[in-house]
Parts: sequence; structure tokens; C-alpha cells
Amino acid sequence: MVLATFIMLMNTAAAILLSWLYFRRYAMTRPPIGVFNLGDVAVMIGVVILIPFLYMLLPIWIVTCLLAVASFRFLYFAWEPVLRSVWAIWLETIYLVGANLLTALLPQMNPAWFFTINNIVIVISVVGVTNLWAQSGMKARDAAILAAALAIYDVIATSILPLTNDLFNRLEELPFAPELAWPINAVGEWLVIGLGDLVLAAVFPLVMRKAFGRTAGIFAMIIGLGAISLVILSLISRLLVGTFPVMVLLGPLMVLQYAYWYRRQKQERTTWQYLQAEPMN
Repeated sequence: MVLATFIMLMNTAAAILLSWLYFRRYAMTRPPIGVFNLGDVAVMIGVVILIPFLYMLLPIWIVTCLLAVASFRFLYFAWEPVLRSVWAIWLETIYLVGANLLTALLPQMNPAWFFTINNIVIVISVVGVTNLWAQSGMKARDAAILAAALAIYDVIATSILPLTNDLFNRLEELPFAPELAWPINAVGEWLVIGLGDLVLAAVFPLVMRKAFGRTAGIFAMIIGLGAISLVILSLISRLLVGTFPVMVLLGPLMVLQYAYWYRRQKQERTTWQYLQAEPMN
């Protein structure tokens, strides 16, 4: 139980901190998606609602293929500005994808290797997704609206419907499962953080820094990591039982932070204003 808590907290911290460090150092080669706006937020909300039903209805091999393709793309985008050499990017991406497949599919493989590799893939994917969004012009306003919508959805999918539990049960041992996870004990109890929760916790500090400055970003990072840590420790200590909708805690905290900084500074900085105030090294 102590090991599971430590691993989950370290992986969560790694996803958030590495996203922060990456944002200030590497410029992603963005696909032609245009500037992120409220229309994209609406599309995202629709996708978040639709995808769990698809994952529940589609044959498991198709779900695995979809997850593999998505992971490959996220890893490639994340490595591209870091490694620069095409062959190195492909080699590193193929290595992680192959390792995830092997550790999941070989029956003699220690399950700890599967969780370790899958968590590494998730952390790097979070770094890629968050920086793609933030560097594509996502505003703090957009992230706050998305967080509020996902908080409502999370209540419905987790507390009212059994959708979240059913989805975790179906995907938990698949390669490229979209979650950080580690078993607590031998009777089937797990600590799990969904990919969506982690992405929101990691992207919010980036857009807050861009919009309102470094201090706002650091506070957002501390609050997000603290909120997730509180949920994990509450589950371990049995103060919370079952599946807890993390966005119910994260969403309102993000909205409150945005409201505070917007009221204090009256407007968000544009990307140009951000770069003028904080030039890239």
C-alpha cells in the first residue's frame, strides 16, 4: 500500500512537473489544427462523452489498436522537439510502444513491468498533449470551462452511472490503458488516475502561466498536485471508498483560480505578450 501510494504520487508529480519544464524549453511542431478556441472545447467535451461508450461497445482488439495509435502519436509529438533526429524519434517511440505491448501480452512477464512501462507512456503522453494544447493557443478561460464541464460529467459518469468503473475494469490490463495505475494488494484493489484528470491537472498550470504569469502557474501546479495527492491519501486511509470523481475537486479549484487571477489582472495575456514578458531561453 505504501509502495502504491509512493509510485502514484511520483508519477503524478512527474507528469505535472515535466509538462511545466517542457513548456519553457521546447516548441512543439504543431499539426495543422489552428488556434485552440471555445469551439475546440465544445468538441473535446463531446469526445470525452462519446469515447467511453465506444470503448465499452467496440471489440477489445479494436480498442487496443485505437489506444496504440493514440499513444504512438502522443509519444512522437512529445519526442520530436527533444530528440530532433527522425531516426531517434522513431526508435524511442517504437521502443516504448513495443515494450508496452510485450509487458502486457506475454503471460510470463511480471505485472509490475507492465504497470511501470504503461505509466511511463502515460506520463510522456501527458507532456505531449498538454504542451500541444498550451502551445496551440489554449487560454486559461478555455481550460477553466473544460474543467467545469468535466466536473459535471465526472459526477454523472462515476457517482450516478457505473460508466467509469465499467471502463476501468475493461481497460485496466490492456496495453496503453489511458490511466496511471498500480495495484494496492493481491485481491484486486487498485489506485487509478484517469488520463483526462491528469491532463487537466498538468495543462492548467501552463495556460495560467501564459495568461497571468509565473506565480499563477506555480500556484496552479501546487494546487493541482495537492488535490490529487489528497484524493490518493484519502483512498489509502479509507476516508474515501470506491471510485472518486477527481474532477469534482479539481474542476471547482481551477474555476476559482481563474476567477481570482482574472479579477486581479482584468485580462489574460496573449501568447505574444507572454513571450515578451518571459522570453524563452
